[in-house]
Amino acid sequence: MCGIIAALSYNDNISNNLISALERLEYRGYDSAGIAYLDNNSSLQRIRTVGKVQLLKETVERQQIKSHIGIGHTRWATHGTVTEFNAHPHTADGVAIVHNGIIENYQELKKGLVNEGYVFESETDTEVIAKLIASHIKSGKTFFEAFKQSVNELVGTFAITAIYEKEPHILLGAKKGSPMAVGISPDKQSGYIASDAVALSTLANELAYLEEGDIVVVKKEDQILYEIFESNGQKIRREIVPNKVSLNDVSKNGYESFMLKEIFEEATVARKTYERFNYNIDISKFNNISIIACGTSYYAGIVAKYWIEAIAKIHVDVEIASEFRYRNPVLTKNSLYIFISQSGETIDTLCAMRLVKEAGIKTLALVNVDTSSIAREADFTIKTEAGVEIGVASTKAFVAQMLSLLMLCCRNIDIEAIERSINAILNGDHDIAKLANKIKDCRSLFYIGRGVNYPIALEGALKIKELSYISAEGYPAGEIKHGPIAIIDENIYTMALAPYDKYFDKTISNAREILARNGKILLITTNDAKNFLHGIDKNENVECVFLPENNPLYLPFSLTTFIHLLAYYTAKAKGHDVDKPRNLAKSVTVE
Repeated sequence: MCGIIAALSYNDNISNNLISALERLEYRGYDSAGIAYLDNNSSLQRIRTVGKVQLLKETVERQQIKSHIGIGHTRWATHGTVTEFNAHPHTADGVAIVHNGIIENYQELKKGLVNEGYVFESETDTEVIAKLIASHIKSGKTFFEAFKQSVNELVGTFAITAIYEKEPHILLGAKKGSPMAVGISPDKQSGYIASDAVALSTLANELAYLEEGDIVVVKKEDQILYEIFESNGQKIRREIVPNKVSLNDVSKNGYESFMLKEIFEEATVARKTYERFNYNIDISKFNNISIIACGTSYYAGIVAKYWIEAIAKIHVDVEIASEFRYRNPVLTKNSLYIFISQSGETIDTLCAMRLVKEAGIKTLALVNVDTSSIAREADFTIKTEAGVEIGVASTKAFVAQMLSLLMLCCRNIDIEAIERSINAILNGDHDIAKLANKIKDCRSLFYIGRGVNYPIALEGALKIKELSYISAEGYPAGEIKHGPIAIIDENIYTMALAPYDKYFDKTISNAREILARNGKILLITTNDAKNFLHGIDKNENVECVFLPENNPLYLPFSLTTFIHLLAYYTAKAKGHDVDKPRNLAKSVTVE
């Protein structure tokens, strides 16, 4: 969730690279930021700020820092409140570290360090790592030996980088559970460790991804180089892969936000995913399919349940990863378990997959990053072609996931029809900004739909919650009578997803039940429904939006683009930062 960057260079302007990398890592979500570095006297210095990276950047620029080694961090609070004292990096006796993850035994470690005389200034679990390394150095170990021993004593998940003022030509990193990559600049003058490829998009064109338990040493000799060691201390070579993230991927390209850019890429992403789809598994060989995911990826899984059961006639279960992994699930041998994660590093999904693999059952990863942990560990992998997604609220990745799942059970797809339907929303004359103004001040919103439109309703409600901070819920339209309708009144707006399909009449009937309780409705339907509305469109509490008709199989794509734009314009109308909604992180790598 947090972002890490660490750098060692022959140049003394490394702070510029640290800050630019932290700016690229803002998309992961954070509430504070900081850097630590060794100055020209090899003295450890630290700068931390609460809030945007821009505040940190301004402080760094005022100080005109000269340094060849440093570490940086964007923090998303887990242990401890959002304060400068809790911000990373944390230090102890010339050691500075940054950390992603959660240390589960930090209280036990902290007690021992307090007994040694160490004083803690933060509420975090991370500070114990810095002091633990310092304690082992004090006992006579080298920086590397102290770092390695400390890592072995930690229980939990982590990606850690560290520097030490008495060994100014060495940068250390370690990984367990949280992603970490290492790379060297093309001129061999600088080396980097980072939490993802986005941070290094302009710094290193080749990367090696650390495996579980790895420790990496970046050091300055005749040139900058690195060595990777397994947890048993043996040196190991990890595959070197191109850094596919380009400057174009992390630029807005003229759009006012990354999210808007990414919504407008949904049709292109659908085409790329279709053309590059690698069908390396036959689902017809399995009696059952279980789809495990979190958040938006979970909703893509529910969409797929309707498709796979209708087309392939295979029973499908869809489960939330954080629940699945802890409920002692009954695993069946002739089943395929599909794990969906945009980043490929979602910790609950990764742990759920490991649980299934331990039982010897086949796993399929559906990810957007083919170098990710989930992709590397799964038996089969399908890569979506969403490209880099910077906006915290997932949009184009959801479209790519849905199309990939559809192609698992249906190869005869009219991709032109899908593209046309999405582009019709993007380039249409629907005044979505005007509609957003109607709902922006509501205290609560409903999204309802039947069949495959139900998970799209869930996705719509999630996007409104994420971006506009309006309480919103998604329901199967037929379920509202079983409780939710109790809160309907003139202050509640309902988004009724009712394209002209086999569920249309039933959904319209549910909409009338809401109108009878003075609720307001935005009816999102299709052009071919105009002659079958039977007067509901004349009701003063109903606003109708007509989308292009299409094959019912493809309607989720145009509905998705519409609800994404509605969420975008609602957040914009409320004055919120659509790319960085409060409290959220892009990649959830801690429980």
